[in-house]
Amino acid sequence: MKKIIFTSLALSLLFLSCKEDTKIITNDNKTVNTSTTKITDSPSTEKPTTTNDTKFSWDNITTSTEDIGDYPYIAPPKTMKINKSNSGTQSYEFHKLQMFDGTTLFDLEGRVDKMSIQMDPNSKQWNQYLFDKSIEEYLKSIGAVLVSDKKIPNELIKTWGTSPNEQYAHMNKFYVGDVVNDKVRMYVLKTVDKKIGFQIYSDTSTGNIGVVELENFKQTIEKVTAKDILNDIETKGFASLHINFDTGKSRIKTESFEIIDEITKMMKDNKDLKISIEGHTDDVGDEKSNLKLSENRAKSVQISLIDEGIDANRLKSKGFGQTKPIEDNTTEQGRTKNRRVELRKI
Repeated sequence: MKKIIFTSLALSLLFLSCKEDTKIITNDNKTVNTSTTKITDSPSTEKPTTTNDTKFSWDNITTSTEDIGDYPYIAPPKTMKINKSNSGTQSYEFHKLQMFDGTTLFDLEGRVDKMSIQMDPNSKQWNQYLFDKSIEEYLKSIGAVLVSDKKIPNELIKTWGTSPNEQYAHMNKFYVGDVVNDKVRMYVLKTVDKKIGFQIYSDTSTGNIGVVELENFKQTIEKVTAKDILNDIETKGFASLHINFDTGKSRIKTESFEIIDEITKMMKDNKDLKISIEGHTDDVGDEKSNLKLSENRAKSVQISLIDEGIDANRLKSKGFGQTKPIEDNTTEQGRTKNRRVELRKI
């Protein structure tokens, strides 16, 4: 009898030890205590799932023989159009999109276009389903392969920077849509002579398309010499130089000191030459601020030349801000060319 009572007591204590109090916060902010019983799983005989660490390879992509048309190889569905005034619409002769294949990130470099899509003004409200369905069916029809429709894991997003600002800055450069918080569909397309990547994003108010056609990088920077600068001044009346400054400031970056050295050499070799140093900006930002920035940058070049021993009486400086563009300010390439310093003979 004692043995039975002892056994029953032991079983009761074992049951109680397996109960766990849990607090649940209800919608009306009331705290409710509940008790649950832990069930101990028996050891599993199943093998753990392994992660596929295979990196993306074009060798695994089937070559499409479909007619894909001309770059950018995709257009908005009917009743929709590209919103050219949106900052999400950009065009680059050479840039990159960072892709995700469901496991790893990989870069595709080449010609890049990013398109922000909206409904045509004559159409009704934004139709996300129509956008998604149209894009999906079209890409399938030309042989594009969906490599991921998942959200990029947070551990990979953290490699872009430790702060949210750094992560969003990276996202805005190399992705379309909000990949930090949402999914972006990634497609690749391979033909006999082309390799193309597509990023597709949509939400309840807009759609975005990113396209990159792979190209090898071609170095276009050539060393600017004193002889080249003088030749431009004598033949064209001015020399246009791309001197790099800190963003939004007039401090000359280290990589542009070499150009300052060549201007100095030109001035020392031509003792009678006098020049006007003229600063120009793109149209990003306030017009008044850009004018002041261009004046300060021209002045910065003037001071640098004086520091190198050039007589101040041979130099003048002036800023024109964004008033004299030489390229279209709606493209990154155009804005880059408009941010310049010109030297004119006086």
